[in-house]
Amino acid sequence: MHVSLRERIRQLHRVIGLSIGLFVVMVAITGAGMLFREPLEPVIYHGLLKVESCKERLPLDTLIANASASNPAAGRPKQVRIYADADSSTRVLLSDDRWYYVNPCTGEVLGSEHRYGGLFGTMASLHSFQFLKNGSVVAGTLALTFAIVLVGGGLAVWIPEALRKRRRVVTIKPNLTGRARWLSLHKTLGAYVSLIVLACALTGALQSFQFLRDALYTLTASKPPAPSPRSVVQAATQRLPVEALWQRAQALVPQPEYARIRYPGKPGDAFNFDLVARDAPHINAFSYVSVDSNTGKVLRFTSYAENSLGHRIYLTALALHYGWLSGGVLQVLQLIGVLSVPVLAYAGIGSYLRGRRPRPAPVSPRTTLALKVARKTAEAENIQSFELVDPAGKALPPFAAGSHLDVHVPGGKIRQYSLCNPPGERHRYLIAVMRVEPTRGGSRAMHEQVKEGDLIEVSAPKNHFPLVESAKHSLLIAGGIGITPILCMAEHLAGIGADFEMHYFARSPARAAFVDRIKRSTFADHVFFHFTEEEKQQRLDLALLLQTHDAGMHLYVCGGEAFMNAVIDTALQKGWRKDRVHREYFSVEKRESDSNVEFDVTIASTGRTIRIPADKTVITALADYGIHITASCEQGVCGTCVTRVLEGEPQHRDVFLSDDEKNGNDRFTPCCSRANSRTLVLDL
Repeated sequence: MHVSLRERIRQLHRVIGLSIGLFVVMVAITGAGMLFREPLEPVIYHGLLKVESCKERLPLDTLIANASASNPAAGRPKQVRIYADADSSTRVLLSDDRWYYVNPCTGEVLGSEHRYGGLFGTMASLHSFQFLKNGSVVAGTLALTFAIVLVGGGLAVWIPEALRKRRRVVTIKPNLTGRARWLSLHKTLGAYVSLIVLACALTGALQSFQFLRDALYTLTASKPPAPSPRSVVQAATQRLPVEALWQRAQALVPQPEYARIRYPGKPGDAFNFDLVARDAPHINAFSYVSVDSNTGKVLRFTSYAENSLGHRIYLTALALHYGWLSGGVLQVLQLIGVLSVPVLAYAGIGSYLRGRRPRPAPVSPRTTLALKVARKTAEAENIQSFELVDPAGKALPPFAAGSHLDVHVPGGKIRQYSLCNPPGERHRYLIAVMRVEPTRGGSRAMHEQVKEGDLIEVSAPKNHFPLVESAKHSLLIAGGIGITPILCMAEHLAGIGADFEMHYFARSPARAAFVDRIKRSTFADHVFFHFTEEEKQQRLDLALLLQTHDAGMHLYVCGGEAFMNAVIDTALQKGWRKDRVHREYFSVEKRESDSNVEFDVTIASTGRTIRIPADKTVITALADYGIHITASCEQGVCGTCVTRVLEGEPQHRDVFLSDDEKNGNDRFTPCCSRANSRTLVLDL
């Protein structure tokens, strides 16, 4: 079985989404919380982070010593963070991986918290998978998978379809229900937030993997930051106070907005200061200073502007990831993006699970009726009428003008025949059947096998061709056997005293049904007969007939495809509005399969893809694989087989769907229609 590249991407997108979906949701939700950590943390942890401001701070060595003294078992210092705000505490990270918050004015230790403790620390741990060994690698792998397979794969499936349909605005189709609606939400929301989510995922992966950073430096022709220099003095030499080293760093970056002091990892290493100058473009725009801890000599100084292009891009990417750019604008956009991820997951996984549910058997609004053929009458050449009654004489379900029955003809086929008796009658249904050649078997079976006294199974009346009774004037046009619903409409309009006019086109009186009945009717003076073999004369009559109209008129036409197309085209040329032109086809011209091309149909519930050959309909090809769609007319006339299209562009060949419904491209008739796109995904 052939599977296209696009379908393989779709299947991979679905499998990865189902397997890592919950982890992605966790990362998205915790990421949303982390976006606002900087402004919210001082509010939530005010007692730890805020102090009474003072003009002069104590030396750093005092603050660090006090932090260590508050917990002698905590080990040596690892990092110090200093904020320019006069009311901010100084934070000291000791070897026990706890932050100690110290008042820089008084030296008081305000409290401590584990590096990944508290509300935001826990979110950071979950977000970066710190609860796992090599958690950053896991988080980076997840981010890359999400970016490439879920976001990239989703766009790879959606963009070609959007370009084919020339969509300028992506919207959720309001007429969808159930699984189709959720899948539409998944695709539409994904289209809008994909770039935001992709940026978050890629910037997250960038900080997890050195090879991505190396690739960034290579692409920008940049060099990665040099390793921290080592002291030139023996490690045993007395180390200078941290405050003195801090002053050396501040001489290069005066009064930094934010600074972190990284203690030497081993004897002989330098003290490293990462500082954000007051005029820096963002809070992650670091300048770097390395100071010999023994002599105070500056071993390296790299201002932010002197960083390589690749490293500046990396620092900006991290600032973007944490929502530190452009004040609150990008934070809000990122918040919308990451909070959309749970919705995308719910819609995507939910639509898949709904598709996995067993499809309920179609339930008819009413059970079928077993009716007796009370009378079979030859009405015209090759046209016979059938009067159907309840065997027990009971009243039949009511019907409106324009209604039809689904008739189960001998041989197992189902055909639609319009009711042509007055709608007020409850004791009988009257249908007329024209024998057509070549026949698909339905009309021949009705003519040759159905006899008076036989029982025949029919549906309750259905109506796809209703009257607008409030119309100022109704123009009824029938072509050949199309007289059946038109005659029923005339009977009803005459009964309610409505203004109407009926025109009956046929080849000859011998081939026109119900002529005598019409001539004897109370509305005979409203009816005009047109018997002609000349197609040119017929078109001339139509143009003249449809010339005059106003906003209160409605046109109803029924007959063969060529006749109806001529009437409808002429009406539209004469200025009739589409919503005032009503039609019901009895048959359509058979289309040769030479112009057909192969395409694929994917079953949404299983992901199975089936090739539709050029010489088979969708219904026939799917039936070969045990997938059955209920059908009736097999010509795109009745609408029985209408099926929801979730993806792809149908090639509509039916006459049942309206132009607006066809333009929606969310349903089609698999009995005759095909595909303009390479693949159709059906809600089956």
